[in-house]
Amino acid sequence: MGVTLATIRLAKLRTAPLGTMALLALATALYVALLVTSAAPLEGGEASYSQAWGALLLTVWLWVVLALALVVGAAMGRMPLAAGIAALLLHPISGIAAFVAIDAVSRHVQGALGVVALLPLLIAFYALWARLPSLNASAPAGVVSVAVWGAVALLSAAAFATGL
Repeated sequence: MGVTLATIRLAKLRTAPLGTMALLALATALYVALLVTSAAPLEGGEASYSQAWGALLLTVWLWVVLALALVVGAAMGRMPLAAGIAALLLHPISGIAAFVAIDAVSRHVQGALGVVALLPLLIAFYALWARLPSLNASAPAGVVSVAVWGAVALLSAAAFATGL
């Protein structure tokens, strides 16, 4: 069996990270909207409920897009099995932690906005690192995985601590 034109096209599509880039572009838009919503001063009464719902929906959609980016990174790139398990556990926990941190921002807790800002960046970086062979080859998988998911775990714990 020889190499066909369809096989070559499939190989080229597999190397082009178009889906990852599209997902990360959408994640960027949601991320900016989430930061703007989180940093805005709370209004009173019913407006504060709408801001809370807006923040919740932005958080949910951002974490859905980040989950898809992680799945693409694992399926089309390289992700160690242990990192995949860590992502499976820590990704949803970090989404809840981000929303807890948004609540802490509304109560003027120092440093809570940093948690909201850093969690999605770490997850997006890891999805991109797993998907792109050039980034994947730049650092050992174990080191990157432990650093990123360890930071996600610590930031999530910090968010839950501020929410108490």
